[in-house]
Amino acid sequence: MEKLEINRHIPFGGTLQDILNHPSLSDSKLKYLLRSRGIFVEDSKNNDTYPILLSTILSPIEFEYIKENIRGKELNKKIVSRPLPWNNTEDLITIVPATINLKEILKTADSRQNILSQSNFAMVDGNPNKVRMQFKCLTNNYNSGWYRTKNEYDGEIFIEKIKENDKVYLRIIHTSPETLFVGDLGVKHLVNEFKTKNYTKPNADVERILYNNFNNEERIKFFLSLTDSSETFTFQRATDLDIAPDRTKDMPAEISKLMTGKVNTLKINGETLHEHYLIKENENHPYIELASVEALYNFSYHAAEGSCLIQFGFNGYFKKRLSNIEFSVDISTIHLKDEYRSVSKDKVRIFLLQEFEKFKTEKYNLIKQ
Repeated sequence: MEKLEINRHIPFGGTLQDILNHPSLSDSKLKYLLRSRGIFVEDSKNNDTYPILLSTILSPIEFEYIKENIRGKELNKKIVSRPLPWNNTEDLITIVPATINLKEILKTADSRQNILSQSNFAMVDGNPNKVRMQFKCLTNNYNSGWYRTKNEYDGEIFIEKIKENDKVYLRIIHTSPETLFVGDLGVKHLVNEFKTKNYTKPNADVERILYNNFNNEERIKFFLSLTDSSETFTFQRATDLDIAPDRTKDMPAEISKLMTGKVNTLKINGETLHEHYLIKENENHPYIELASVEALYNFSYHAAEGSCLIQFGFNGYFKKRLSNIEFSVDISTIHLKDEYRSVSKDKVRIFLLQEFEKFKTEKYNLIKQ
């Protein structure tokens, strides 16, 4: 397929549909695009928004809006964490392989991604039980990627052993879907190698927090637990909720009235959404599906202080309703106090992602005990 030139073509038809399927383009963003044209739809499902968007031609401004939403989301570093049972007492740096051949791993998986560079595993901050490998990949999947102005993406596999328990944590720090895919293959390769060397049990597997690990009540309880404060974070307020009625259940009259008009999802913006009656009142929880939350936190640690906006949850669940979507964390904005202006925001983001992952894992274990 010929690679189109992003600065000379505006997509339409099937090519536009490839772009609209990108996970960064939520239903609310597509609905906003229609609203800007004076088109208001009762339902924001793909079956309703796609035909309208695909039957018209985007303006240059509208296409720029789409590109910026995709670009901004993909350039942010995100993280997923996967604990693995562990039964070895040696330092990680002495037993983790010096490197893994991502190019060969991708060939075996018949992947179309290209690895531009990768590092060896090395200690982080001189800690022998924290090691990482960084890589850069190039996307050459033109069917869905021609509209990207940046097609080189960074990723990282980070391994940490916590001495207080019998687990190691394999974390994938990723930007685009491609780097998550590559990191996932790398983690699977490492787990198999650890099993071969008896560092973990043969039947052990990484733990993943998936949408279907919870019922509706447990899921909301888990999300609310992340609005507690921790050693690093002080919760301020929830600013965005992505929720939907559970259509498999007979809803109470009060909720049913709110969902009048065949409402399938609600994107609620505000200042104190954790106080919204759908979330605050426990009796509503069985009838509500909560997929993601955006919240404002203050943070403080030895190197920086400030505030950040964190989006966490099962990103894109309401697009396809795949029950095996994995929980992810994304820090969209960081504001540093004036005295920390010279500190690298990228380093702050990585530290905060890792700290929030630990916080999330602790809360998940408490709920699932």
